[in-house]
Amino acid sequence: MKLHSRSSENRRRSGLSLVIVMIAISMSMVLTYAALSSQARGVQVRQNVSRKEMARQAAESGAAIALNQMQSTAWSGVATPLSGTLSSNKVGSTTYEVTFVTIDGQTSPSAYPTGHGQTSLSGSSAFFDANATGLSTSSADTAATATRQAFQLLVRSAGKWQSATDPLDFVTETIDVGVELQPRVPGRPIIAPDITQATDEKACNAGYDTIQNYALFASKGSSSHQSLELEPGQRVDGPCWLKNGVSVFSSSAWSTSTRNEFLQSTGTLFTSSSGGVTSLLHPHPFGGSITMAASFSSSEITDLTNLNVPRFTAASTPTPPTISLDGWKTYQLYQGGFTYFAESLSSGTLNNVVLRPSQRNPLGVFYRNSPLTIGDNVVVQGTLVSSGKITCTGNNVSLSSVNWRDSSGAALVSNGNLFRRLPAIVADGLKVDSATRASVDGAVLLTNTMTGGDDDFGYMAGVDVDLSGANATCMPIRQPYSQVQLPSGTALTGVVAGGTDAIWLAEGNSGNWFPIIEVDATARRLTILGEATRSSPTAFRIRRSRIRNFDVRGPVLTTRASLSVSTSWKLNGNIWDNQYTLWQLATSIEAASGLPITPFVTWVANPLNYLGWSSPWEVDGLPLEPILHIRPQTGIKFRDSLPLFQSYVPPSNLITATNDPSGYRWRVLFWRDMP
Repeated sequence: MKLHSRSSENRRRSGLSLVIVMIAISMSMVLTYAALSSQARGVQVRQNVSRKEMARQAAESGAAIALNQMQSTAWSGVATPLSGTLSSNKVGSTTYEVTFVTIDGQTSPSAYPTGHGQTSLSGSSAFFDANATGLSTSSADTAATATRQAFQLLVRSAGKWQSATDPLDFVTETIDVGVELQPRVPGRPIIAPDITQATDEKACNAGYDTIQNYALFASKGSSSHQSLELEPGQRVDGPCWLKNGVSVFSSSAWSTSTRNEFLQSTGTLFTSSSGGVTSLLHPHPFGGSITMAASFSSSEITDLTNLNVPRFTAASTPTPPTISLDGWKTYQLYQGGFTYFAESLSSGTLNNVVLRPSQRNPLGVFYRNSPLTIGDNVVVQGTLVSSGKITCTGNNVSLSSVNWRDSSGAALVSNGNLFRRLPAIVADGLKVDSATRASVDGAVLLTNTMTGGDDDFGYMAGVDVDLSGANATCMPIRQPYSQVQLPSGTALTGVVAGGTDAIWLAEGNSGNWFPIIEVDATARRLTILGEATRSSPTAFRIRRSRIRNFDVRGPVLTTRASLSVSTSWKLNGNIWDNQYTLWQLATSIEAASGLPITPFVTWVANPLNYLGWSSPWEVDGLPLEPILHIRPQTGIKFRDSLPLFQSYVPPSNLITATNDPSGYRWRVLFWRDMP
C-alpha cells in the first residue's frame, strides 16, 4: 500500500513539472515572438521614417531646383511642371514634381469668378461721398491685394518615395514655397551681384517710346484734313508731332485782321523767354513746340509765328505701334506668368459704376467688343478697351490706369514707383461730348481719330471763391485721389467740397485743375480727384470747378485730333468785326489816357464787354481757359501692350560676374510643409 501511494505522488509531481515547463516554454515563446514582432515593427517604423524623409528631401530638392530654374532664362514658365528622379534602385525610387499655382492655391486665374471688378452705384447715389472714398474702402483694398498677389505665386513641390515591387506602397511629402517677382527696372537700387544695365522691362513695340515723349502724336493728316485742329478753350500742353497740317482757331467767322490780332495778343501775353528758351504759358493753346513730317504752309508759319510756337520739320518719322484691340482680352504680367482675363462689359453704356482690378483681372482691363459710351458717375481704375469708339458724355468721370499704389497710397510692389503704367484708354476712336466733365490719368491709344471738346466755358453753380497762394505740396493717396497740404495761414472756410470747387496746382510753366472732394479746414488739407504729385512747394489757386471739362494727364496717340469750336465762339463775322472795332476804340482811349493797353485776348475774355448778351458771354466772357486739356504727367512712362516684363538676357559680349545676372529675380516669402 505504501509503495502504491509513493508512486502516485511521484506521478502527480511529474505532471505538475510538465505543466510548469510547458508554461515556461509558452512564456518564452510569447516573449520571443513579442521581441521579434517589436523588432519587425521597429524595422518597419525605421523604414517608414526613412522613406518619409526621402520623400521630404525630394520635395525640398524639387523646390530648390524650381527656384533655381525660375531665376534663369531656361525657365519655361508657370504652365510647365518640373519633375525629376533623385534615386532609383531595386527597393524603390525617389522623385519630385513641381507645379506652379497662384499664391492662394488656384491652379489658374480662370478659377476665379468673373464680374468681381465691377461695383454698381445706385442711380441716385452721389459720386462723391463725405469721406472722399467714392466706394467702400474694402473694395479698394481688395483691388490692391489682387494686383499685388499677381506678382506672387506658389512653388508646390511634391516629393515621393515608391516601392519598386508594389505600386501601392508609396510615401509623399509636399512643400509650398511662396515667392514674389522682383522685376529689375531702370532706376532701381543696384544690389550685388546685379548689374546696372540689367532690366526685365519689356521693350515697347515699334516707336512708342519715342512717340510718348510727345503730348500729342497724330500719325495721319493732309492739307485739307489736318493732323491737329485746335480751337479756343483747348490746350495741348507739351510738344506735338504731326504728320501733316495744323489748324489753330480757324472755325470762328472772324476776319483775317481780327484773327491775326487775337493770335498775336495770345502769343505776346502767354509767352515768356529766358536764355533763348521760349515758354508757352497757360492758357496758351500750346505748351511746347510742333514737329511736323510735312513742310509747314505759309499760313501755318504765320499763325505759329503769331503765337510764338517753335516749329520743326521732322528728320524722321517714328513708327506707331500696331494696336491690337483683341490682344487685350487676355494678358500676362510677365512672360511665362499666369494668363489673366479682361472683364467683358456687357452693356454699351457705363453709368453709376466703379471698375477696379480683381483676382481674375489684376490690372483692371475692361473690354467692350463694340462702341462704348461713358455716362455719369464712372470710375475706372485700370484700362478701358473698346474695339469701337469711346464717347464720353457724363459728369463725374475718372479714368485712371493702375498706378502701382495700394489703397493708402503707399507703394504696392517693390520699386512700383519706377514701373511703367498701362494706358487708361485703348480704343478705335475717342469722342469728347460737349456736356462731359471728366479726367483721364494715363495714356490714350487710338487707332483712329480724337474728336469733340466743343462745350462752352463756365463755372459750376455756387458762391464764387478766388483764393491763391504758394507752398502747396501734394501726394497721391488712394486711387483716384490725392491729398494737398496748404501752408499755414491759409483760410479754407469758404471752400466747398464735393467737386464744386477746384484747385489749380502749378507745375513748371503750367499745371492742372483738380476737383476738391473733401476739405479739412483745421489741418489745411484737401482731398482732390486725380493723381497729382508736387513734392516741392508750388503755387496754387482755388476757384469754382469748370462745369464742363475733359482733362488728359498722359500722352495721346491718335491718327488725327479734330477738335471742334464751342457754340459761344461761333459768332458771325459782323459781330466779330464789331467787337474788334470796340476794342480798338477802347485801346485808343487807354493810349490817350496814358493807361496800359488791354490785349485783345484779355478784352475778349472779359464778361463786362458782353452786357446784355445773356449767358455764357455776360457771365464768363470768352476766356482761353481750357475745357479740353492734354498734358502728360512728369516722369511717368507707359506701355502700349502687355506683358510688362520679360527675363533679362545679357548681351553676348557681357563679361558676367560669378553669379549670372540673367533671368527673373524672386523673393521668397515663406517655406512651409503641407499636411
